[in-house]
Amino acid sequence: MEHFSDRLATAIRTRRSVVCVGLDPVLERMPPELVEKYRLQAAELGDEAAVAACFQEFCSGVIDAVAETAACVKPQAAFFEQYGAAGWRALAAVVRCAHQYELPVILDVKRGDIASTGAAYGRAAFGGAAGFSGRVPGLDADAVTASPYLGDDSLQPLVDQCAAGRGVFVLTRTSNPGAALLQEVEADGRPLFLRVADLVRELGASHRGESGYSDVGAVAGATAPAQLRAVREALPHAFLLVPGYGAQGAGADALAGVAAGDAAGFVVNASRSIIFAWQVAGGDYRRAAAAAAESMRNDLQDVL
Repeated sequence: MEHFSDRLATAIRTRRSVVCVGLDPVLERMPPELVEKYRLQAAELGDEAAVAACFQEFCSGVIDAVAETAACVKPQAAFFEQYGAAGWRALAAVVRCAHQYELPVILDVKRGDIASTGAAYGRAAFGGAAGFSGRVPGLDADAVTASPYLGDDSLQPLVDQCAAGRGVFVLTRTSNPGAALLQEVEADGRPLFLRVADLVRELGASHRGESGYSDVGAVAGATAPAQLRAVREALPHAFLLVPGYGAQGAGADALAGVAAGDAAGFVVNASRSIIFAWQVAGGDYRRAAAAAAESMRNDLQDVL
């Protein structure tokens, strides 16, 4: 089974890009032509199914637009889950669409629970739940985001999936304004986020691909550049998923010194600045997303 880290490294090298496009659809920001199309279907399908179908078409259009520029995509499950079973089916379709373009999919779910519950979360994201006539496919994501707050036993069920070619990105030093409240608390003379980085290194030590990277990576935000570089120093062989670029205020300069290995060792997520670029640039949402992703790729070339 090919390692997740090798698939991601290949995507980065092939496209010469570390761009990760976040797929965070919001009904109020859908293009008018899609809103009108699916508003007409709501009476027949029901609101949940109509909005989910709208999200599916929108995200598939974005994927088609950025497929030659992005290294991976990151659907945020919550935006789909709020529309129930229809939203979950739309999310599964979005994952399939990305795979048609050989784009790795990082499912942003921030899971983290112990024993059988944690394993069930993994099967939902990756597949393999028991069925009456065989295994249920699940979403077939390539990797998930995970919260470490419950400890190493809450991450282990997800890390176990690395043996089947999946990956895990553990929240380490996040990009949100409140991150420092807990993540930078001193524990035995070191900030807690570096203790988490130690855990990431330990969990990923036995899951290294041929490219030299681990299948267990870390989420570290560009809005705290010094902390981001500290995470890199602690994790020289891990892929970093870096949020905070674009709408959250961080620029390419925050990535200085973060690259590692011949496939950069990180991907930078941008969601709103790409998928809703049409609201600034005007015109077709797909062309605007393609241009925004290309601009981001060019902006990040100097830090590779």
